[in-house]
Amino acid sequence: MSASKTNVLQKLTANTSDVTSLDFYGSSLLCSGSSDKTVRVWRWTPGSGFQEASFSPLLGHRYGVTSVRVSPKGGVLASASVDGTVILWNLNNGEICNIITQEGGESIRACIFSPNGVSIVSSDDSGSVCIWGQDRNLIRHVKVHDEAVHTIAFSSDSNIFLTACTLGNVRLYAVENNFTNELAAADCSIDAAHDMGVLSADFCKIVHTDPTDKRSLIYTVATCGTDHYIKIWRVFFMPSNIDRSRGSRLIPTTPQEHFAGQSSIYSTEVMNASCAQTISAHGSSVTCVRFNPTGTLLFSTSLDKTIKIWNQQGTCLKTLTTHSRYVNCLAVNSNSSVIASGSNDRTVIIWDLTGNLTLDSHISDARSLLFSMASKMAEIPLEFTCPITHELMKDPVYAEDGFTYERAAIGEWFSREKTISPMTNMELSTDELVENGKLKQKIEDYIHALEGPESV
Repeated sequence: MSASKTNVLQKLTANTSDVTSLDFYGSSLLCSGSSDKTVRVWRWTPGSGFQEASFSPLLGHRYGVTSVRVSPKGGVLASASVDGTVILWNLNNGEICNIITQEGGESIRACIFSPNGVSIVSSDDSGSVCIWGQDRNLIRHVKVHDEAVHTIAFSSDSNIFLTACTLGNVRLYAVENNFTNELAAADCSIDAAHDMGVLSADFCKIVHTDPTDKRSLIYTVATCGTDHYIKIWRVFFMPSNIDRSRGSRLIPTTPQEHFAGQSSIYSTEVMNASCAQTISAHGSSVTCVRFNPTGTLLFSTSLDKTIKIWNQQGTCLKTLTTHSRYVNCLAVNSNSSVIASGSNDRTVIIWDLTGNLTLDSHISDARSLLFSMASKMAEIPLEFTCPITHELMKDPVYAEDGFTYERAAIGEWFSREKTISPMTNMELSTDELVENGKLKQKIEDYIHALEGPESV
């Protein structure tokens, strides 16, 4: 997969107003929401591309749709609206399964399923979130911000829940217990994460463990906002099944305040955060950020009408300019072969990330190198991938922070960021790198095993 080869594969023109939200399930099912009150379901058919399902559009909202999300198992679609409801749709026939109403009837700005499928969360203009259980009964109604919450996100393991508001503040909660406990004070807060408001956030699916204590988890989160910036944060978390009294170099034993530029970070003994990168990304507000499933690429959309593709070093690999008005939303399919973007120009554009797809392609067969390798084995061992690029390493080297990196990636990082660890944000006393020969041999053996005896 080469971002430089990205091109338009298809343009969907069914909507009569702004396209506000998109979500994929798997590689070939796409759902869209629009200000025209409709929810649409699209399925990939070789020979035709994405075609609307026979039961689409789904009609049930009285006002514009702000968010669409497919359940982890793919059977249910949730759509949220400024009419104050989340409608749950059966994706097999388009029928309504349930309608849940926000407390106070507030306009809903976002909805999301927890990755483990236990909860649905919706956020609204009052700064509150509603948390719904598997039986669709309300578990919690909590005011988490003083202003509207347009952004909510879960870590891939469902351990951390993020909220962000139009004041620019981010709140992070440990929710390993699936919200059975009260959502009291946040376990980590970032004030002024973005000037004048956070518009989107996404967790990278790859979670690392601190090699020095083998207990602290390190998550990567991208946020964006009206300040034209993308910020990459590391979130450090000590799970509840770990003896927290033993401490961690990444998480203080008592609540502390520290700073990242203009942002104030308030940590607890459970969670801490640091800003790894600040990227001047677009010429206007950045409306959406999404990682691809393997964590190798980051995509962003903007009111400047563009979509940008970034690597994990913060380098823009390509700018896509086909939309004629604001680009509001973006989604990446499960094998990173295509992305979809939605705009105020009323279109959804399907972009080919591989450079070799046509409308006749079987999109489920289009895979990047990492997905092709992973399909032959359960998954690529995390230790074989560079924590910066999330790509398979060829020349692994130790750095002073205890992590092993691809030599070229950590070298580029040091050339930009002084001698700062990309994973812990701590200053290092040296940029000296030591070859990890043992790991290099393991990676080479792994590749030979994947290639099979015919390659020998």
